[in-house]
Formats: sequence, structure tokens, C-alpha cells
Amino acid sequence: MAYVKKFESIKGLSGDERVRVFRSAFAESEEKGLMEVDAYAIITRDYVVVCDTLLCPEDMQAVLGEIQSELAGRQLLVVNSHADWDHTWGNNYFQGRHAAPIIAHASCRERMLTKEAQEGLDEYQKRFDCFQHVVLRPPKLTFNDQLTIEGGDLTLQLLHTPGHQRDQVSLWIPELRLLLAFDAAEFPLPSLESAQAVPLMLSSLERLSALQPERVLCGHGKRNSIATLTGNLAYFREIERRARLLLSHSPRTFTEDELKTASNLLGFSFEEAIATLEEPCEDDKFYRWVHDQNSRHILQWVSQQQ
Repeated sequence: MAYVKKFESIKGLSGDERVRVFRSAFAESEEKGLMEVDAYAIITRDYVVVCDTLLCPEDMQAVLGEIQSELAGRQLLVVNSHADWDHTWGNNYFQGRHAAPIIAHASCRERMLTKEAQEGLDEYQKRFDCFQHVVLRPPKLTFNDQLTIEGGDLTLQLLHTPGHQRDQVSLWIPELRLLLAFDAAEFPLPSLESAQAVPLMLSSLERLSALQPERVLCGHGKRNSIATLTGNLAYFREIERRARLLLSHSPRTFTEDELKTASNLLGFSFEEAIATLEEPCEDDKFYRWVHDQNSRHILQWVSQQQ
């Protein structure tokens, strides 16, 4: 199949040369839109910390080629922000002569060891040869709520911020006022794991906002503005407001067919949801689906509280 696979180094996005940004992109064909995901290499006095491993070991080979000169005298560490394929399929690079500890939330390891994770990889390997060297390699060092890496000049605080997935973590660098939110926030819209994840997502976004970062980098969206974080929280709160208003007028249980178009029930179209964005959305089809799912999950969550 004539797929598209790209890799590039992104300059200037983090605002500090010690935090380097790398982007991998994939599309199933030239006619389909690119799925792009960012990873980071943080250069501290004592460590080089690679945050997320992109789509395949070859991506990590390219990243390590870019930062090779920084490795002398520094320990190499790897962080997985969560277990989704586009953030972990490069893990297998870090073995043998490139061996490095992989750190993540405990649920990340659990998710990567599931039958579903292996089946997802098997399907992609049957269809695309760029994933032939991917082997699921779960993290060996795990934590639950918070883990701090003292880098000597920079402090890296890993924070459990569930909502998108139960294992989602973010990384806060207080000396730089820089937040790596990964998929805890996203431009134009983040995605909720389930109805049960709604309060977790709201709490996570509030926790990250309270840090008062000056820049926010996400796994997707190619932005560094704090507006992504504040906009995501306002977006979810608006869906919640409309769901509560709807149920105050008509308290009931919704059918499965009704929930498929929950955004229509709430009178909150995708166009209205993104109307206040500073820049246009690049993938309307995918984010329309995200908006419908978010509306469904939040309406279900509010209904369960009635």
C-alpha cells in the first residue's frame, strides 16, 4: 500500500534549546490526511530524557542521531506518556547497545501487555512495512501519582493526568514554566476515554492549569500556547453546562441511537465548538468524531448523576 511516512526535527517550539521537539507523521495513503505526533528530548545536566518514542524504532534511531553529541556523560532515560501506539511503538529501539530504562504510569505497562495491543500491532504490520520492526516493549519502571527526575539543572515532574486514557501522564519543568501535556490536552479538541473518565479529565486539566505554565506542548496540534489548555477546559465545561441544562428540562435515559448524535441533543455543533479557535482545524473529519464522542461521554456522565 502506498502509505506516507515522515520524520522531522522541529526548531524553536519549546522556547529552550534543552527541550528538543521531533515529529513523526503517517498516512495510510497519499489521499488521506497525515496523523502527526510529537516527541521530545530533554537535555539536563545529568540525563537525556526521551519523552515518547513515536511510531517505530526507526523514528528513535533518527532522534538519537540528532542528539548523539549530548549523550556523553549523561544517563539516557525514556518516558512513555501513555500506551497509545503512536507514543510507544518506538520503544523497541532502546535495547541492546541502545538500552535505556523506560518509565511510565503503572497502567501503561498493563495496557501494553493486553491482547488488544498486540492485535493492533499485528494488523498494522500486515498492511504497512514501516512497522515491521515494532515489538511491544512495555515500561519496566512504573509509578502511580507522581515521579520526579532531578536532572541537576532542570527538574522533571511526571504527573498522572488521566482522562484521555487512564495511564496518561504529563511532564512539568518548573524552571522553564514549560508543560509537556502530551495527550492530556490537544488542539483543537482533546478526546475522552469514556464517561467514567470525564471527572478525571476535568480534574487533570484543572491541575495542569494551576501550574500556570508559560508554554504548553502537546502530542498533537503543533502549538505551544497555553490557550490549548484553557480552551480544552472551557470546551468540556460548556458541554457539561449544556448537558445539565438539557437534563434539567427533560430528565431521562437516552437511547443508543440518540447518544450517537449527542452533540445535536446538546445543540452544540462542531462548528460552534471550534468557533473561538485562533487557527483553523486541519482534520475536520477526525475531530468531528472526537466532538461527538466527547458529547456522548459527558451526557452519559451527567445522566448517571441524576
